[in-house]
Amino acid sequence: MPFAAALVIGASHASAQPKSDLPPPTQKAVAAAPGTIYSLEQLIQLALESNPRILAARDQAAAAAGQLRAAKAVPNPQFEYNTGQQRSATGPLTTGNVSSWSVTQPLDMPYTRFPRVDAAEANARGAQATRIAFEVEAIANVQMRYYELLRREAEARAANEDLDLTKQIRDRMQLRYDVGETARFELIRAQTEFLNAQMNAESSKLRIEQARGLLRQTVGHQLAADFSVAAYNQKANELPPLETLLNEVRNQSPELQKAKAQVESTQSRLSFEKNSRLPNLAVKAQQYNDPNFTDRLYGLVVTIPIWDFRGGQIAEAEANASKAKNEFNAQMQSLEQQMQSAYKLYLIASYQVQILDQEVVQLAASARRIAEISYRFGERGMLEYLDAQRTFRAARNDLIKARFDLASITTEIQRLRASPEWVAKLEGDKK
Repeated sequence: MPFAAALVIGASHASAQPKSDLPPPTQKAVAAAPGTIYSLEQLIQLALESNPRILAARDQAAAAAGQLRAAKAVPNPQFEYNTGQQRSATGPLTTGNVSSWSVTQPLDMPYTRFPRVDAAEANARGAQATRIAFEVEAIANVQMRYYELLRREAEARAANEDLDLTKQIRDRMQLRYDVGETARFELIRAQTEFLNAQMNAESSKLRIEQARGLLRQTVGHQLAADFSVAAYNQKANELPPLETLLNEVRNQSPELQKAKAQVESTQSRLSFEKNSRLPNLAVKAQQYNDPNFTDRLYGLVVTIPIWDFRGGQIAEAEANASKAKNEFNAQMQSLEQQMQSAYKLYLIASYQVQILDQEVVQLAASARRIAEISYRFGERGMLEYLDAQRTFRAARNDLIKARFDLASITTEIQRLRASPEWVAKLEGDKK
């Protein structure tokens, strides 16, 4: 990949360093104390600990594990005991107490047990994939809101710099107008630039508060309202080629793993329904006691499907299996298309950051310095200086936006591929 990704949204231009969108090494979660400065890793940890959808997905995974244990269980035996009295109704028979007992042990036949267990195991894998998908999505959402806040803070710093500069220009023009060295038109133009910069500075403050609120909503309200975030200044790792990313999507995407587990579960369920047409067996032992003798019997109980051949259940299972296969294929196509589109946007954003950072902003800054020097020596007018200043501000804001776009699309790619670093961290925290 020829372009390095600068992922931290900063206000600087020529000396900006590429930043990473991945969390730093694992840290323990911290209490959400007011006024605390949070790193990206800490924000992610807080979100994973309190997100209701993640907690519900973890409960569903635990329920699926319980269903798997139930599917593996051996059927319980059935015990029956009866007692009473024997009396003669027609002749001189011995009278007294009578009793009987019986034990029936259903046999868990392999042709039904194995498909039942396989279906439960597939459901458990699907529940785990659902949990991972929710957690990966939560990480991506936190990162997106985190980068959004960094972007708004960078825009605010740039707006404040513009405000200070335009105020100096306005004051200087006011002084020159007062002594008669410049026309009122230039003073009005400088005043207009100052008012625009003032409006942008105030708007940037509101956008920061909006971004803070969205980040707090994503992380959870256990995050204090007056929190602060720390900038993340690591160099970004370049993404692998598109074909590698597509292979990762096919092999490790939790959404695809969930769909694949659903296919396996429905196929096992279909096999179970078909095999359920075979006879079910149970071993039975019984004893009958009366005053004259004792009977002991041993036998085999066979359940034969005479009236119900489970045609409806098999048809339903076949339809569900076909539906699961089609949904799996559709999900794979959708994820591959999303990855291809995201990778193209990544190339575009990388190129924009490189050109803006290394050429456009530097050229605009040089033009502004030349215009300022020329203005000071009387070789250029105020309008030309203001135009150069406006061009520099536009280029700098484009760079801030391009860095945010690059960070956002890189995060989206990591979500689609279920970034190995993210999944390894999630699985490590569960151990």
